Amino acid sequence: MKHTPLELRPDALVGQPQTQPVGTTPHISLHAFCETAAVAASMGRVASDRRLSRARVSVTMGGIAAATSYCSGQPTPDVMILENGGSRADLLAALADLAPVCDPATKVIVVGATNDIALYRELVAEGVAEYLLAPVDALALIGAVLRLFPNEGAAHIGKIHAVIGTKGGVGSSVLAQNLAWTMSQGSTATLLADLDLQFGTVALNCNIECHTGFADQLPEGQNLDGTLLERLLFKHGPDLSILPCATAAQIARDPDVDVIRKMLDLARATFPHVVLDLPNAWSPLVRSTLVAADNILLVAEPDLANLRNARGMLDFLKMTRPNDDPPQLILNRIGLPKRREIKPEKFAAALETDLAAKIAFDPALFSSATANGQMIEEVSKAAPMTRVLQHLAEQLTGRTHATKRRGLGRLWGR
Repeated sequence: MKHTPLELRPDALVGQPQTQPVGTTPHISLHAFCETAAVAASMGRVASDRRLSRARVSVTMGGIAAATSYCSGQPTPDVMILENGGSRADLLAALADLAPVCDPATKVIVVGATNDIALYRELVAEGVAEYLLAPVDALALIGAVLRLFPNEGAAHIGKIHAVIGTKGGVGSSVLAQNLAWTMSQGSTATLLADLDLQFGTVALNCNIECHTGFADQLPEGQNLDGTLLERLLFKHGPDLSILPCATAAQIARDPDVDVIRKMLDLARATFPHVVLDLPNAWSPLVRSTLVAADNILLVAEPDLANLRNARGMLDFLKMTRPNDDPPQLILNRIGLPKRREIKPEKFAAALETDLAAKIAFDPALFSSATANGQMIEEVSKAAPMTRVLQHLAEQLTGRTHATKRRGLGRLWGR
């Protein structure tokens, strides 16, 4: 278990991370040896998390003593999470017993009860990759595991924001396109990908002539690399890149889900923010993309059919993303004449979620932007829709809309 000493993490003993960890693990084996039911329960949530979908996770009670017994008779897993609630001396003695039977390549995370920076330094010197102070939740454990496997050495991993409507025609594509454009106006490199492969409107609304969509040009997964991805991009301003579908009428076949997943991994290694325009089609591609996204924006209109569909989608996402924040609910076309609507607050209350934004019905503004191939903010900077877009962009990027940066550092402004 002896490794090269790692750099001390100053925040290791000060609480647990509250933000959502970003990234995915490679194909690894992960075995947790717990002493308490609380940590075992947290590990159960870790095992079902989307970010560890490639990992084989096992949980055994018994702590470090059980780990020593396990490793004595079979190969050591790639990652071990060891819980020990004893004193400093007990912890060090248990690790000393484990060391002779632990493979040197195994990455070890210890969950302990002693808040002592000197102990942390000693553990790091002995090859422990991370020390977490109990009690520990699932997000803290997920973050610790992800830090062990940086994505191809990249200093940063971009975030994926998926935008989907509860029904067709609710305006989710317009929102996705305008949101990506607004995010890029803060000098943040942004990618907009149109995953409505059959009837996507990104190319049309952005005045891009594209006879062959990007999905039709994707090779098998093993041949997809950053150079090919760059050739498929269209620039739409200094900081917005677009992966459009074909503008010619054709029926494209969905590419393999694994190919799209690899494309998104490449995209987030290049761009700080990736906005996905998803179709309202409950296909394997859409479901897997929603599960993998870092943030989900759910666009609906305030009527009964949208409420029913939103309920079903939220239930699915809660089940498949138990450790993630719920999707952001955005109600569009509020105030449509002669339509009986559900009040926005009642709509959100029925779904037991918060309302992220309300967008009023404004046909003149939207038709003007569409007819001229412009974004909403280009047509009217004072429109309420513009303020909504700026608020969402600031929330997702963590930067104010007016902020401008210069130099290489601006690419990774968040």
